[in-house]
Amino acid sequence: MSFKIPGGQKKATYVKNKFSVIANRYDLFNDIVTQWMHRYWKGFLVRKAGLKPGDSALDICCGTGDITQRLENVVGDSGKATGLDFSAGMLHVARARTANRRSRFLQGDATCLPMKSESQDAVTVGFGLRNLDDIQGCLSEVLRVLKPGGCFLSLDMGKVKIPLIRTLFQFYFFVIVPKIGKMIYPGEEFFDYFPHSSLNYPSQEKLSDILENTGFSNVRFFNFHFGSTVIHYAQKQSASTVTD
Repeated sequence: MSFKIPGGQKKATYVKNKFSVIANRYDLFNDIVTQWMHRYWKGFLVRKAGLKPGDSALDICCGTGDITQRLENVVGDSGKATGLDFSAGMLHVARARTANRRSRFLQGDATCLPMKSESQDAVTVGFGLRNLDDIQGCLSEVLRVLKPGGCFLSLDMGKVKIPLIRTLFQFYFFVIVPKIGKMIYPGEEFFDYFPHSSLNYPSQEKLSDILENTGFSNVRFFNFHFGSTVIHYAQKQSASTVTD
């Protein structure tokens, strides 16, 4: 039987619960299936944010907090790095890995951010946007909490355009990746969710359009591995660039 993602609110509950189940070995899973490349992509994302000491940064769908920790390294003791996720299991791992650090972690909904408007210099998300039912709602909230001139960066799956490369990637993603996950967590069918969650996720160009239509400017994206992985960058207009 082919895997089917639950719809509506059932998807949110399913994903929330399942991420808690796999939280303890999620970093190991990412290391293996990306051949450790996710560490490079996340470092690239944080560098593109252009943060400086004293800034405030929010990492939504933060998972085990590896991007949040990188953000803290940049903003320093005078800044603030916050991770937000709806999975209690993921947050438990995130808090444990940063026990002696200044990062703070909140349990919450990425489509209803518990942050003041115009309070963040950057908002990031790593492999989390496609888990949301309401991407538009999330992006509207991100735009609200960003300071004028602040930026949003998303790391996620992309669409491969070269037919042969696309076929090879799909075999790896839909066949090999779930097998690796089930070796780490025997019998856990959630690893079939990961490739299937990419099917209806917007292409690089489509997500760029969504960002622009939401109100972001200076939207661009960076492809990795023939576009199988992509980082989107977008800015909130600064007051000086807004025209009457």
